[in-house]
Amino acid sequence: MVWPIADSVLDSMGRALENGLHNPCHRSHDAFSRRQAMHSLVTRIARIARIARIIGVWACALVPLCGAAQAFPDRPVTLVLAYSAGSISDVLARSVAQQLSARWKQPVLVDNRPGGNQIIAASLVAKAAADGYTLLLCDDGVFTLNPHLFRKLPYSLEDFAPVADLAQLQMVLSSARQVPAASIAELVALARARPGTLNYGSFGTGNIVHLAMDAFSRMAAIELVHVPYKGYPDAIRDVLANQVQLVLGGIGGPALQYLKSGAMRPLAVTGPSRSPLLPDVPTLAEAGFARLDPQVNFILMAPAGTPPAVVRKINAAAAVIVRQEIAATVLAPNGMRPLGASPDALAASLRQGRAAYAELVKSSGVRLD
Repeated sequence: MVWPIADSVLDSMGRALENGLHNPCHRSHDAFSRRQAMHSLVTRIARIARIARIIGVWACALVPLCGAAQAFPDRPVTLVLAYSAGSISDVLARSVAQQLSARWKQPVLVDNRPGGNQIIAASLVAKAAADGYTLLLCDDGVFTLNPHLFRKLPYSLEDFAPVADLAQLQMVLSSARQVPAASIAELVALARARPGTLNYGSFGTGNIVHLAMDAFSRMAAIELVHVPYKGYPDAIRDVLANQVQLVLGGIGGPALQYLKSGAMRPLAVTGPSRSPLLPDVPTLAEAGFARLDPQVNFILMAPAGTPPAVVRKINAAAAVIVRQEIAATVLAPNGMRPLGASPDALAASLRQGRAAYAELVKSSGVRLD
């Protein structure tokens, strides 16, 4: 109410002074000088009134946005996960949901919607109400890879408000124990001796695992057969049964116990350094494939139009959760490192990632429509 009152007072003062300029009582030998001084004063007061009016409009516009952030959330929130239950991303999603629920005193539910290169989950959230109560938890390939793989997508980056990047996943290339190769060099030699006889599992055609393994095959001049799955647990199951011989996926979660027991054999890990979980396993760079460095970042996105104050509130909570509350207990044991950048930084990263992956997809020749 302060600004409308100030506006009214200033307008009244201005009108009174303007009336004074035309009052016959002021017509004397120095009337011209007084009129000049009064005109300057009226101009300054009118300018102040306009500024006050503008500030008042902005203040009124910000009130509902601040109120929305303060009230959020006052009912359950849903995290739509683009992966299957039991996956490493599912462990991440449920840990984040649990911490958000404790912080907000509201239920935070995980809704698994795997398949379709994460398009099913992304499309669902793109059409949801822009209020922060429906969020997408996916990997960045939804926005960096899919635009190169599909001529037409039912969503675009502009349909979303970037909220937070949560964690980066370090991956391991593993083989079935029946495969007579204990290193990348031995695997390459075996594949060259038996072209087309080794299969590898991925999480679907066109995702980062498929594209990375395709690039590995071309770099090593070998022929591997791609077998797509809906999720990592399904691929691991068939590696254990030697139905497929290779799989590239997260170090922790459902894979770690098999890697440590010898049921699966780790050959190399992604990233710039070895994993504390598998300290004896070399990186792909150490194994001679320095140019092959696939990355998977798990991110949170909201529908476009979600109030910025709500986005900032979710981002702030997510950053604390991944950097402090679950970094040592959930992320590290599953081969992930915490991120937690700002919404603007995430938006810039997605744009850069899309440009960076253009050549990888083009060289693979993979198109999905």
